[in-house]
Amino acid sequence: MDEGAALDRLLLVSTLLADDMATALQARGLTRARATVLWEVARHGPLTQRQIADLLGVTPRNVTTLIDALEGTGFVTRTDHLSDRRAVLVRLTEQGELAAARMERGATHLARKLFGELSAPDLATFTGVLDHITARFSDTGVSG
Repeated sequence: MDEGAALDRLLLVSTLLADDMATALQARGLTRARATVLWEVARHGPLTQRQIADLLGVTPRNVTTLIDALEGTGFVTRTDHLSDRRAVLVRLTEQGELAAARMERGATHLARKLFGELSAPDLATFTGVLDHITARFSDTGVSG
């Protein structure tokens, strides 16, 4: 197999993962961007909008739009920051906590489905190849 065929397979897997994720998130009333915010707040606990923007590498204005949508659909709430009167904290609601837990269970299920039959050495090799690809992107950018 040559590099072109390997890239074709990588692109196919990438497309399949993206499509699967979009379908699962849409069924839960989420977009990928909103789910990413939900995931980060679930991982880190209550965060300011600035902290969320920094974690995602986007502008605070972009985060405001995402938080507005998540708040409007009942996934998060804004509360006053205890020590900074200018800031608000974004917290998960009960619905947001349930959604984050479902996303985590879905990720665990997908990982088992995709990798459960691989031996430990094969999984280690695969992970090493993914690490190499990730490093190449970091070194050279997408179009390198």
